[in-house]
Amino acid sequence: MIPAYLEESLDTRQMQEFLDHIDNCPECKEELTIQFLISDGLKTLETGDNYDLQSAMDDKVSSSHREIELHNRLFTIRNVCVGLVLLMCAIAGFGVYYVFFM
Repeated sequence: MIPAYLEESLDTRQMQEFLDHIDNCPECKEELTIQFLISDGLKTLETGDNYDLQSAMDDKVSSSHREIELHNRLFTIRNVCVGLVLLMCAIAGFGVYYVFFM
């Protein structure tokens, strides 16, 4: 799953599961760091730029956590909007029933 994470090909649910695991598994976090160094570190070495592996790795993980948080907030907002629409439909339906059948 680490290569898929580094390639940014995980869906939101998979990324959440991956991050939860990485946050609690030092062995997998170390493997992620190694693979991150190999994939991104070599690119940077080729250009001759300075490279701070830990900062780059922390930035990627933090960015992923923010993406998950944003997704969860948008999902909640969508559910609230759907609930409000359903409530408005129920109120309108009751109003129509009241007008025509009472």
